[in-house]
Amino acid sequence: MDKITSIKVDDIKTKIDKQDIYIYNGFMAISKYIKSIDEDIKRLKKWDIEEVFIKDSDANADGYQTPEDFEKFARECIVYKNIYMGILEKVKTSLGDFRYNNIVNISNLKSIIDSILDLINKNMNAAIALLNIENLSRDDYYYIRSLNVSMISLMLGKVMKFPEDKLQKLGLGAILYDIGLIRIQDKVLNKHEQFTPEEYIEIKKHTVFGYKIIKTNFRLEEEIAVIPLEHHEHYNGKGYPRGISGNQIHLYPKIVAVAHSLEKILKPIRISKDSKRTPTYAKIVNGVKTVENKTLSDAVREIIKGANIKFDPIIAKLVVGTFSVYPVGTVVVLNDNRKGLVFATNISYPIRPIIKIVSDENDNFIEDGEVINLIETNKLLISGVDKDSNILEEVKSRLLDKKENNDGN
Repeated sequence: MDKITSIKVDDIKTKIDKQDIYIYNGFMAISKYIKSIDEDIKRLKKWDIEEVFIKDSDANADGYQTPEDFEKFARECIVYKNIYMGILEKVKTSLGDFRYNNIVNISNLKSIIDSILDLINKNMNAAIALLNIENLSRDDYYYIRSLNVSMISLMLGKVMKFPEDKLQKLGLGAILYDIGLIRIQDKVLNKHEQFTPEEYIEIKKHTVFGYKIIKTNFRLEEEIAVIPLEHHEHYNGKGYPRGISGNQIHLYPKIVAVAHSLEKILKPIRISKDSKRTPTYAKIVNGVKTVENKTLSDAVREIIKGANIKFDPIIAKLVVGTFSVYPVGTVVVLNDNRKGLVFATNISYPIRPIIKIVSDENDNFIEDGEVINLIETNKLLISGVDKDSNILEEVKSRLLDKKENNDGN
């Protein structure tokens, strides 16, 4: 077994020489082959990562290296989006049947979990890109959030090597994690202004309501019912409803808490719940609270910052390995001002993904840009993330146009 030693980020340059540096077991932060590590060290500090690890190991890539690989990825994103929308319709039917008609169909829910797992098993990268889908109906947010939280939870469960039966239980509990909200009055649930203290107390009851619904109506086992009950508990004991902490919280709701927070940052429904709980993605503009556009990369960073506070530190760090520092679908800005679309990650080196150049230094779209594995170059670094870009949709649109033209010839 490799010997693993922890090192403070501030001590990297003085205590480490020609060794791979890891954020967490198996997830590399800085390769021994990179000559200049100053920028990578700055990036670790920016991400609030204070401690790294060293051991004898080599970095490896996911195997995506060519423009053909990128085109395959983009085409799969098109196919997967259609599959995702089909699954979403099934989620709306199953959860809607219970919400409006009190009809329970466990077999339909299990079929949905099987479909999500099939999507993840076929191509994790394309599945991750689905989390960035935009232009979905605001009226469907409850169903979208239920689906995405289940999908993220199952991705984490796969990384944690859960067997099939545990994945089924995790997926079921995750898709029903907010089922207790149907017992909350619509006038409170649909409110977009700050909650009053009384309304916030009412909202918090959804955890207990969810537990009772799963036990009484769905008649599912305790380890599934505990997911809605405990997904708002915090690792430091300052959550609700019971204020339990650490290992008192079941593993499944710990995972779902992370998944819920990732999805919530990506698709915030309301600006704030009350004056004391203004989310990190809200900012004040001319005295008015507005929601700042956030990427999956931002969401991953928020999870890392919440380790040991809201989230189990082991699960929080696994998020970096699952989604990477720069997740699939992220548009990154390079130090030469070109932009690249992340379409694959280096599993053991999340700071340096594999990208397809999609715009030049003057922000002109490039359809046939080169594919660059950033682990193989010292000259190119990621200097930022373009939060407002919708380049992946542009790429998919052009591929569809190309297919239609070819079919017409």
